[in-house]
Amino acid sequence: MSTILTYLDSVDGLLGSLLTRERIMRSKKLPIHRTFKVRVDRTMPFEFIGNLTPPFCGLWGAEVGFDYSDYDVALSQLGGDLQADIQIIWLDWRIYRKSITPQEAANWLMGRIEQLREGMGTTIWVNNWPEPQDEENIIFSLRASDRGWTRRLNVCLADLIESTTGCELIDLAGLAHERTGFFFDDRNEQISNYPFSDQATLKIARHLGVHLFPAVFIPRLKAIALDLDDTLYSGVLGEEGSYGVKLSEGHCALQKLLLRLKHSGILLTICSRNEEEDVKALFESRVDFPIKWTDFAAICANWQPKAENLNHLAQQLNIDPSAFLFIDDNSAELLKMASAIPDVRLLRADQNGRETTSKISYYPGLYQLHPDGEASSRTYDIQANQRREKLKISASNFNSYLDSLGMVISIYENEPSHAGRLYDLSHKTNQFNLALRRMTEIEIKEIMINAKANYLTITISLSDLLSESGIIGAFVCHIEGRNAQLIETLISCRALGREVETVSFAYLLEKLISLEVENLSIDVTEGPRNNPAIDWLKRFVPGNLDNLFIPKLLLDVKGACLNHPARVEVIK
Repeated sequence: MSTILTYLDSVDGLLGSLLTRERIMRSKKLPIHRTFKVRVDRTMPFEFIGNLTPPFCGLWGAEVGFDYSDYDVALSQLGGDLQADIQIIWLDWRIYRKSITPQEAANWLMGRIEQLREGMGTTIWVNNWPEPQDEENIIFSLRASDRGWTRRLNVCLADLIESTTGCELIDLAGLAHERTGFFFDDRNEQISNYPFSDQATLKIARHLGVHLFPAVFIPRLKAIALDLDDTLYSGVLGEEGSYGVKLSEGHCALQKLLLRLKHSGILLTICSRNEEEDVKALFESRVDFPIKWTDFAAICANWQPKAENLNHLAQQLNIDPSAFLFIDDNSAELLKMASAIPDVRLLRADQNGRETTSKISYYPGLYQLHPDGEASSRTYDIQANQRREKLKISASNFNSYLDSLGMVISIYENEPSHAGRLYDLSHKTNQFNLALRRMTEIEIKEIMINAKANYLTITISLSDLLSESGIIGAFVCHIEGRNAQLIETLISCRALGREVETVSFAYLLEKLISLEVENLSIDVTEGPRNNPAIDWLKRFVPGNLDNLFIPKLLLDVKGACLNHPARVEVIK
């Protein structure tokens, strides 16, 4: 239990609103489960930032090591010889301000990046440049033309990076606008040619350590399980009633943040010791609460142990408990949860709500690099799953249940506009993910957008009478003559339980036969959470997964989904 308390103390110190170098230095080393290498090509020092990242990375069990280039204005040795997991190009953009226009500077950099990316699948990160605030302009005597150059550069960089696969932005300009003191420090500039203040350095290190690196290296969390009393508001509902509990300014900000996370695809749930009727009455009566009853994908408000309730929530949402962040103000409850379900992520709430808001904002695994096109429908789709369960219980048999749903399965072949969704599925799907491949954006671009002839990608959309689920699955095959390798098999947990994966797999096999492919090998990697996918595959292939005769496999798969009532439409 001491390890859990150390972790909770580290979260409090590193992710709270008051971030200081002393807090970083005081944080204890946490257990490391994974290591990564980052190559930094630079024209100014990065070590001040790199030296501060280990405690932040430790919060998600990672150790990140940095390899630094020499200072190189021309970026002539870009990338070096190191096989890194991430490449950072760290530039003092002021060097180029006198000689070229912002558009020329951005074009030059992207040209160098194109050379670097040849034959490489790692993500490349590039910094823009912070525009000093008015007070800093006076102190550093910056001309209006210099500020205009910086502003135009940031626009040009953003446009080019957005259209470049496998390239991401370190948004120093955005961090500078958070206004927690000066971003620049002339003393640091004079001593070490490093222009940023100590507070800015802490912010950059935290942004990298808890936002950007986890967004690349680990799957995003899927759900938040919330305690209520002294967590989502101040007070105890059972004692003070719906109108007695207080919504402080901090708790209001917290609820608004949770709503933004919901709109980004995170599922909100309640895991509280209260009567469900009282909880429902609370959200229906308190019009000042930003969060409403319907914003929660699932609710467990009762007097059962919270670990038991969280397991029940996981079953309702059809996700693994390890995909949850559990938030509670009571350290004893957090310790009980850690003891019962060690893989659940934990966060200790504060009574004023302000610190809770800050800690959630920076919690590793919640940050999102790009908007999720399916996010807006996720909570509604999960709520529809609960209505489907009621239909299933009342149906005379499974086929009659499926028929009552009025399902439409839409199948797309090599649809380039689904590349972003395929990337999301590859990185977020855990339970129904056979290969656990975690495809890079560059791999997906080569397969789908550049339309390599020796790949077949099937993406699957699902709708029924209760909801539109969007793109919920994909199969990716590499074809060589009469042989094919199934390298990626992905189905969202929201779609499981309706044999959509089996119907879609049958279509894939039929398509391969039409392409005169005879044999199929299937990539499978056993992970901690993908037993549902492996168990599904064993229904048809109990043994060796290499060189399966496709016509025979198709008979077995079709037999499993015979008379499936869904309407299947192929969109080419």
